[in-house]
Amino acid sequence: MGRKLAATTLKQCLAKGGARTAFPGTSEYSTARLAYNLRERYAPSAFVFPTTVAQVQNAVFCAKQVGVGIVPRGGGHSYEDYSLGGRDGVLVVDMEGFKQFSYNKAAKTAVVGAGFRLGPLYLALWNAGKVTIPAGNCPTVGIAGHALGGGWGFSSRKFGLVTDNILEVQLVAANGTVVTANAQKNKDLYFAIRGAGATSYGIVTQFTFRVHDVSAPVTHFKYRWNDKAVLFKNFKSFQSWGLNVPAEISAAFYMDPSGVSWLEGTYLGKKTSLLPLVKTFLASAAPNPTRVEEELNWIQLILVNWNYPSNTNPNQLNNVPFTTNTFKAKSIYVNGPGLSDAGINAMINAMNTGSNAYFIYDLYGSQSAINKVVPGETAFIHRNSLYSIQMVASWSNDNNAVTQTSYITRYWKVVRTYATGQAYQNYIDRDMPLSAYYGSSLSTLIAGKKKWDPQNVFNFPQSIPLK
Repeated sequence: MGRKLAATTLKQCLAKGGARTAFPGTSEYSTARLAYNLRERYAPSAFVFPTTVAQVQNAVFCAKQVGVGIVPRGGGHSYEDYSLGGRDGVLVVDMEGFKQFSYNKAAKTAVVGAGFRLGPLYLALWNAGKVTIPAGNCPTVGIAGHALGGGWGFSSRKFGLVTDNILEVQLVAANGTVVTANAQKNKDLYFAIRGAGATSYGIVTQFTFRVHDVSAPVTHFKYRWNDKAVLFKNFKSFQSWGLNVPAEISAAFYMDPSGVSWLEGTYLGKKTSLLPLVKTFLASAAPNPTRVEEELNWIQLILVNWNYPSNTNPNQLNNVPFTTNTFKAKSIYVNGPGLSDAGINAMINAMNTGSNAYFIYDLYGSQSAINKVVPGETAFIHRNSLYSIQMVASWSNDNNAVTQTSYITRYWKVVRTYATGQAYQNYIDRDMPLSAYYGSSLSTLIAGKKKWDPQNVFNFPQSIPLK
């Protein structure tokens, strides 16, 4: 079928569902095509903006009828632009219209539409009952992809990953039916969506999450240095401190080639109780950091974690600007006891061979709720890690793309000598094999794919395959 004829047929088919659409050549299409990572800028065949499950079902039907690929989009933050399909010519189902929300105080659960972004969702949960889910810091990230791939945040060491708090999902399957998956019903699908659920098995329209009380005061802390000479000392201090720090602290270490480093995190408690818990880190790190230790309520913390002042009106979380960048990212996991001294030195030396990059080390550890989940209970396999490393190199001039991509790949190869071969699926990297994300679960995930999507309707360059 010719491209023009296919577009006409797709337009006619989608019109029957009644959902708003955007096709090439319109201003609505240009606006909708905006993505977090501008590196690829794929050109979808169309966007559809459903507000009902029936309209999602119609979109799946139309994609199959016309013979185009189909992907859902939540926040558009895929590091490889898979929320635009990962190639040209895909129908993108933008889920922004799914903002249903309800809170059950007695059950400690919340029903959440798949179109929420983290900022508005944090606010809705706070307003409903001063509760939360353990999600990430960026308010414009979509809850759907974040939750289905893992979802680490500044309370995850206490409450687990977001994916660990999924109690149930509703999704539209490849055959167009509406399916519910939970611990009692469609258990194989429930296993798969918790860690490998982004786009491979269907379009999730609704989540039921376990939520957590955060009505008590919390403390934001940050210790910052600007000196290349102390990078080794600070990182080694973070690594040894992280081995035994209690789950009430969730934290990440940051450094970049300019020599900036910091430890930042959340303590689920009062400031006076925090200080003894960071004492060992500060004693072995470099002296005289710039210190921030601020006791806040939970919604103030969410604002501060995105660099807003703590006195910002919380309603700002509904209006955080969507930012873009051009970058290549990779990730890797490090198990305890962490990198050797030789590994730390090699890592820092590799970082210092480039510029315009940053490196973030998200703490997991044996004390964390993340690592207490039995391996094999979900499709998220990274349950023995001390921390993950997110490595990102960016550029504003396309002439620097090869240099920056080579730089971040070189860094990854150096660290790989001392680390695991595992990587974090929410920092998706086209160059990594699926085994890095799913390990021994991959065969189970493939079996589930054959059952739930035997025609491979939901696919992208790193989706779960049929074989």
